[in-house]
Amino acid sequence: MNRIITVMFLTAGMVLTGCSSGGAGSPAAGDIEDVPMVYTPSGLPAPAQSGIPAPAGAAENLQVLDWAGFAGAVSYTFDDGQPSHVAHYDELNDTGARMTFYFVSNMVAAGAVTTFTQAVADGHEIGNHTVSHPQVDAHGNLSGPSWPDSAASPEEEMDSCTAYITGTFGQSDVWTMASPFGDSNWEAYAANRFLLNRRVGGGTVSPMDTTNPHSLSCYMALSSDDASTYTDFIDEARAGNAWRIFCFHSILPTSDTWYEPVDIHDITYSIRYAKYQGDTWVDSLIQVGAYWIAQKMFAGLTPVVTGNTSTWTWTLPDHFPPGKYLRVTVDGGTLSQNGTDLVWDDHGFYEVALDAGELTLAP
Repeated sequence: MNRIITVMFLTAGMVLTGCSSGGAGSPAAGDIEDVPMVYTPSGLPAPAQSGIPAPAGAAENLQVLDWAGFAGAVSYTFDDGQPSHVAHYDELNDTGARMTFYFVSNMVAAGAVTTFTQAVADGHEIGNHTVSHPQVDAHGNLSGPSWPDSAASPEEEMDSCTAYITGTFGQSDVWTMASPFGDSNWEAYAANRFLLNRRVGGGTVSPMDTTNPHSLSCYMALSSDDASTYTDFIDEARAGNAWRIFCFHSILPTSDTWYEPVDIHDITYSIRYAKYQGDTWVDSLIQVGAYWIAQKMFAGLTPVVTGNTSTWTWTLPDHFPPGKYLRVTVDGGTLSQNGTDLVWDDHGFYEVALDAGELTLAP
């Protein structure tokens, strides 16, 4: 998405168009209105601040911004490829936020191929949730699949699902997985094939922390939730400079309730609430997670210094997606990659292309 559009952050007292909390308790942050997503040339969303002048000091003090320059991050994930996800896709997509949909490939709902082929084109992520949703023990034995025709091994469960996703929805690869049932035994298998794996339960992720990328925590939504449940978690992430991952199952209204149904208005209200704050990065698991991984990778680099020039070089981790960026600041000087000077973005950063594998800072 190589485009730049203008953003307007609206004053309090305006009404969130077409949305209500839908639950017993509305968010206590006041009335809000939908705010359009703004993307910089990297394809990352832009934070609220703009008009920031380029640094003009000494060529030193290179820093990677946490969460692409936002106070915190939130990812919305949806498990199983359920009929209610198909039915409510347009409402989810209309929020303008990119999301992650985890598919079990032997139980694809009617209409899912058309809907989620469009979802990939719209920028959303399709993730691996195995062929048949089984548990796996420490020895690799599968048990308790929720649907018949399970694959023969953990590897086949993952690989066949990935082949289905890439062959059906037009996504070039699959970079993340969600463990069926949140089973921790899947983590070791996921590490050999994916950059990230999401489990269930637990708290948030912080920049530079030691969270296992193949055991990412999430909040699993419950039918007793309302919009304030999610906006409270969003506020917690913003205040704590953290990443909160949500996991949803069935979406109401639906005639196909599978597990812990949640009203669509509670979900979409919370997404618009997060966007309205202007300081919260709302994006898919792979978008936020790849940035988090890359920031930690970059922090471990030691530049080669020649005179007044510093050069960083790197090799991306296995299973890392192409086309990703980090956002950095410096006190001054000129940043370049492969001989091309980087352009300052007045939202307050330079964008560093990770595929380039090198970065130079000179006076």
